[in-house]
Amino acid sequence: MSFLYRHSAVQALSVAVALACGATVWAEDKKDAPITYDDHVAAILKKNCATCHGDGTQEAGLNLMTYADVVKGGGGGEVVVAGRSSASRLLDVIVSTDAGEQMPPDGDRLSSESIALIKKWIDTGLRENSGSSVAEMRTLGFKPTAMTDDAGPGALPEDLPAFDRKKTLRPYPVLALATSPRAPVAASSDYAAIELCDPETRSSLGAIEFPEGEPLVLTFSRSGRLLLAAGGKPVQNGSAVLFDVASGKRLASVGDEPDAVIAADISPDEKLVAIGLTSRLVKLYSTEDGSLVTTIDKHTDWVTAVAFSPDGKYLVTGDRIGNIHLWDGKSGGVILPLSEHKNSVRALSWRSDSGVVASCGEDGNVIWWDVKDGWPVENKSNAHPGGALDCQFGPNGKLATCGRDGRVKIWSPDGKELANIAIDAQASDATLVPSGVSLLPTQVAISSDGSTVVVGDTAGNVHSRKLP
Repeated sequence: MSFLYRHSAVQALSVAVALACGATVWAEDKKDAPITYDDHVAAILKKNCATCHGDGTQEAGLNLMTYADVVKGGGGGEVVVAGRSSASRLLDVIVSTDAGEQMPPDGDRLSSESIALIKKWIDTGLRENSGSSVAEMRTLGFKPTAMTDDAGPGALPEDLPAFDRKKTLRPYPVLALATSPRAPVAASSDYAAIELCDPETRSSLGAIEFPEGEPLVLTFSRSGRLLLAAGGKPVQNGSAVLFDVASGKRLASVGDEPDAVIAADISPDEKLVAIGLTSRLVKLYSTEDGSLVTTIDKHTDWVTAVAFSPDGKYLVTGDRIGNIHLWDGKSGGVILPLSEHKNSVRALSWRSDSGVVASCGEDGNVIWWDVKDGWPVENKSNAHPGGALDCQFGPNGKLATCGRDGRVKIWSPDGKELANIAIDAQASDATLVPSGVSLLPTQVAISSDGSTVVVGDTAGNVHSRKLP
């Protein structure tokens, strides 16, 4: 069995590990026992890999015959990462369908049982034997961070000016939804308008005109006094507009794009607005004079999500092919990539302590990232089969998500599923779904007091549910 190398035009990259097929089956009465190297994994490796990765010969500097050597890795670096099978080269070559790198290179492939066994061994902490503790793994430890500024309570809309509403042939889907971090106010998109309501009762607080077209992004400033709306008309125009929440007055507009702005956020100090574009660019504008501060040209596809951290230290951006990048929140300088999604990133949301950012994507995954080093502390694979559409943190560390499976899920601060909610088209808070319209939850948000999840759907309804 040979160990493979893959070369690029720039550099030769070593790839890890050869593994022959063969399943290890353990007794039914031990199915809950911890998976260990000594009891389960070693037999597969020693039986099938000793010729090329044994004590006598170690191709690519890799020995698979002892626990210490497997954890150490080979000339190409580590081949197993505790708690993260998705980043472990050992598993990559086992499941690969690329004839140039798949292992074993000849003969039968590993059975699904063997693959699941090795994956579980990695994900549960790389135990050496039944008496061993797990290798060091990350946790989602969280303590809610109180607002440190003295801006007082957030603004409440009062006597917003009336305007002529544009009519659509059928209910306009909720494409954007946000809640104030300081007041009981929720904002949801309608065509050429922004609806404001109480997040718990859904009683109307008025509406704000958005003549630019479709509000594709809504977000409140950290003080709660400003509402940022971004969007426009596809392939015609795009911009981001700041509104005063209390009066509905337009305060500033930035960007003059030839296509709708599909991602946007405002910095916690309210001095910068970041917009993400179909041109693959991220632009940062000054709210004080509207000038372009910097342009980030790193993404290779549409920029679908942008978010400033609550402390203003970071900006995170995601795109349509699954790339996520972490930037300096002031200068736009690159810090590191966050690599795990295999399809479009639909949303990014920061935990209130700025230590973790959550992402969700069309691959169905929901991921909690430790931004110190880009580690995916928790990855809920296929959390929403068919695709995850939105994710938003609440003030107490709970995360709300929704997806194409028609479900809204609530996750605890330590990443456990607390609730799995179906939005009923016939419920008292929903209008009947028009013919030809599939009812799906499109957007989620959590109220400022952390008590209520607010949900928008494809039929234009806004729902609310008490959180567990």
